[in-house]
Amino acid sequence: MKISTRFLLVWALLLIQFSTLAATVTISVGDNFYSPQAVTIRPGDVVTWQYVGQQSHPTASDNGAWVTFPMNSTATTKSLTFNTLGNFPYHCTIHGGSGGAGMAGVITVSNATPVDEARPATPTLSVYPNPAKGSVMVSLSQKAGADYKLRLSNIIGREVRSVALKPDFAGEAVSVNLADLPAGIYFYSLIANGKVLTTKRLVLQN
Repeated sequence: MKISTRFLLVWALLLIQFSTLAATVTISVGDNFYSPQAVTIRPGDVVTWQYVGQQSHPTASDNGAWVTFPMNSTATTKSLTFNTLGNFPYHCTIHGGSGGAGMAGVITVSNATPVDEARPATPTLSVYPNPAKGSVMVSLSQKAGADYKLRLSNIIGREVRSVALKPDFAGEAVSVNLADLPAGIYFYSLIANGKVLTTKRLVLQN
């Protein structure tokens, strides 16, 4: 085998290996929030913004790392690969501002933090059925921390219900009555120590 052919094969194998090591982190873009608001990734990882709102949220980099991109019903996803170490704060140009004001977030790219610490296992919060009518069942994939709670927000981001999740809450589903809320689109978030871990959409048909 020629040396040039061997080099090309080794290079192709390295590219495949590095591409499989790269992770993709998804940030939900809702009305007046990014979830999670702060993420830590490693060089080469991909961040994908996923639109889950009803309003327009143009997303701009505070330090010019990328050209402002739209987030709306016709532009629902945007993916960027981060290869440079550092902090990359960003904001919605309509509902936020540079420096973390309003609807804003930050991406930290670091190779000093061990993978296990950089990407801890995040509990999965399930609310079903969806669409729902009257009440929903709530379950958590692992034990909750001391300050875990479920927050339900309406379409404009206003909190309409908050349910504390006890530290031993896991596995078994509990019923939450939502019959007093009007029909429409809501967003439920898992909150831990005041920070949003995940946010998903819920449709009520009351």
